[in-house]
Amino acid sequence: MRIADRIENIRQQFPDCRTVVYADISANNVLASSAASQLGQEHLNDLCETAVHLLTGTSAEQVARVWSDTGSVRRGVYQAIIIELPEIGIFLRSVSNPTDALCCVCAPSINVAPFVTNAREHLEAIGQMAESDCKA
Repeated sequence: MRIADRIENIRQQFPDCRTVVYADISANNVLASSAASQLGQEHLNDLCETAVHLLTGTSAEQVARVWSDTGSVRRGVYQAIIIELPEIGIFLRSVSNPTDALCCVCAPSINVAPFVTNAREHLEAIGQMAESDCKA
């Protein structure tokens, strides 16, 4: 399954998911997207920038400082959720390839736990696809 098919599949499995962006957060670069309605590149770039801030930027550094006192083995932020009245932003960073991320915009009615599990499975599979492409 191609990257575009995977991110489209996430939206199809969860109709309350309006937008999925696959991004390289090390380069602040949108690589692919799927949306229920046409979105401008500027909007997609804003989602990527938010992911960079939450998963590797200032916010992530502040959270990591708090967690470092708890003796957590896994360092870094791999998930962030922003809840607002009209929508929920779900940002996932790959565990196997920490430069990869999904930025998702969902309706407040989304069932968050199963959505995150499914989206993370697709994100990790995309990372494995990219890794095998590099070895070929």
